[in-house]
Amino acid sequence: MSHEARTFPDEALDYACRMARLDLPPERRPTLGGAMEGIYALIDRLDGVDLGETPPATAFDPRWR
Repeated sequence: MSHEARTFPDEALDYACRMARLDLPPERRPTLGGAMEGIYALIDRLDGVDLGETPPATAFDPRWR
Protein backbone atom coordinates (compact mmCIF):
# COMPACT_ATOMS: atom_id res chain seq x y z
CA MET A 1 0.00 0.00 0.00
CA SER A 2 1.42 3.37 -1.01
CA HIS A 3 2.01 6.05 1.60
CA GLU A 4 2.29 8.74 -1.05
CA ALA A 5 0.17 11.83 -0.39
CA ARG A 6 -2.92 11.92 -2.56
CA THR A 7 -3.95 15.07 -4.33
CA PHE A 8 -7.40 16.48 -4.92
CA PRO A 9 -7.33 17.31 -8.66
CA ASP A 10 -9.33 20.16 -10.19
CA GLU A 11 -11.80 17.71 -11.77
CA ALA A 12 -12.57 16.22 -8.35
CA LEU A 13 -12.97 19.70 -6.86
CA ASP A 14 -15.35 20.65 -9.68
CA TYR A 15 -17.38 17.49 -9.09
CA ALA A 16 -17.51 17.98 -5.31
CA CYS A 17 -18.67 21.58 -5.75
CA ARG A 18 -21.40 20.53 -8.20
CA MET A 19 -22.60 17.78 -5.87
CA ALA A 20 -22.71 20.23 -2.92
CA ARG A 21 -24.35 22.90 -5.13
CA LEU A 22 -21.52 25.19 -4.08
CA ASP A 23 -20.72 28.16 -6.32
CA LEU A 24 -17.04 28.47 -5.49
CA PRO A 25 -15.26 31.68 -6.54
CA PRO A 26 -11.94 31.05 -8.35
CA GLU A 27 -9.91 32.70 -5.57
CA ARG A 28 -11.25 30.15 -3.04
CA ARG A 29 -10.34 27.06 -5.08
CA PRO A 30 -6.76 26.74 -3.72
CA THR A 31 -8.02 26.99 -0.14
CA LEU A 32 -10.70 24.33 -0.57
CA GLY A 33 -8.40 22.09 -2.60
CA GLY A 34 -5.76 22.26 0.14
CA ALA A 35 -8.35 21.49 2.81
CA MET A 36 -9.57 18.46 0.86
CA GLU A 37 -6.00 17.17 0.50
CA GLY A 38 -5.62 17.52 4.27
CA ILE A 39 -8.79 15.50 4.80
CA TYR A 40 -7.48 12.79 2.45
CA ALA A 41 -4.22 12.73 4.43
CA LEU A 42 -6.10 12.18 7.70
CA ILE A 43 -8.17 9.39 6.17
CA ASP A 44 -5.02 7.76 4.76
CA ARG A 45 -3.47 7.71 8.25
CA LEU A 46 -6.19 5.24 9.26
CA ASP A 47 -4.49 2.63 7.05
CA GLY A 48 -1.67 2.51 9.58
CA VAL A 49 -3.90 1.59 12.53
CA ASP A 50 -3.33 -1.97 13.68
CA LEU A 51 -6.74 -3.52 14.24
CA GLY A 52 -5.34 -6.77 15.53
CA GLU A 53 -8.04 -9.42 15.33
CA THR A 54 -10.88 -6.91 15.62
CA PRO A 55 -12.71 -6.55 12.32
CA PRO A 56 -13.88 -3.05 11.40
CA ALA A 57 -17.57 -2.36 12.01
CA THR A 58 -19.55 -2.47 8.79
CA ALA A 59 -22.92 -1.45 10.18
CA PHE A 60 -24.30 0.94 12.76
CA ASP A 61 -27.76 0.83 14.33
CA PRO A 62 -28.58 4.27 15.78
CA ARG A 63 -31.81 3.16 17.47
CA TRP A 64 -32.05 3.76 21.21
CA ARG A 65 -33.38 0.87 23.26
